[in-house]
Amino acid sequence: MIFLLPPSEGKTPASKGSKFSPKKLVFPNLTQKRLQLMESLASLCASEPELATKVLELGPQQKDLLAANIDLFTAKCAPAIQIYTGVLYDHLGYSTMNAKARARADASILIASALFGFLAPTDPIPAYRLSGASVIPQVGSLVQYWKTELLDSLAQRNEELILDMRSGSYEKLAPAKQMDQPVVSVKVLTDVNGVLKPVTHFNKATKGDLVRAACLSSLKAPTKVEQLAQYFTQLGFESELDLKAPGVPVLQIVTT
Repeated sequence: MIFLLPPSEGKTPASKGSKFSPKKLVFPNLTQKRLQLMESLASLCASEPELATKVLELGPQQKDLLAANIDLFTAKCAPAIQIYTGVLYDHLGYSTMNAKARARADASILIASALFGFLAPTDPIPAYRLSGASVIPQVGSLVQYWKTELLDSLAQRNEELILDMRSGSYEKLAPAKQMDQPVVSVKVLTDVNGVLKPVTHFNKATKGDLVRAACLSSLKAPTKVEQLAQYFTQLGFESELDLKAPGVPVLQIVTT
């Protein structure tokens, strides 16, 4: 089973480590696209900082993020799981996992990235600023830029069940309904007077909890869509599977 996670907007720059090397990342078929986008982003931020500020939707106190993009090829790198910060990754708690759980996480997690396509947790990357909805003048829409290559990458693991936890702009980079394998999206809901409604505040936290529980568990991971609800129920979550949802099936996690 693959957990397809969103990145985080917040990132922690590496304090030590080597410079970026595309050979160290998963999916070598994405190398050319990664390097081209990195060069375009660095060039934009160096030569047209005002335009870059608008394109990247930076505030007055975020100008340092332009420097991070300019230095993509020379900055220190750390494993992606350390670079990405935020609620989901805090609740995932990779650094506090035991060795077996980390091995499961390394084998089952893929992180969607606007800049790098897909990343494994241990892939060394620099901190950067770029979102899935960004439009880089030299590149255009990232949806058109990435879609074919990202779908091809996932097809390399087409025998695995994908649990898609990405947010909207990252889901568009490789649409779940176009993947050539079983895909289930995840929605976190809460019961409000008998009606299930989407959770906003605890959405990312619950998704992080889900992945952590699966990585810590010795239960055999499900290989079929129909097994998902029972699996996560055994892990302590209130789970329901909606097979009639438009697009792809939905795993509903109900919180209180």
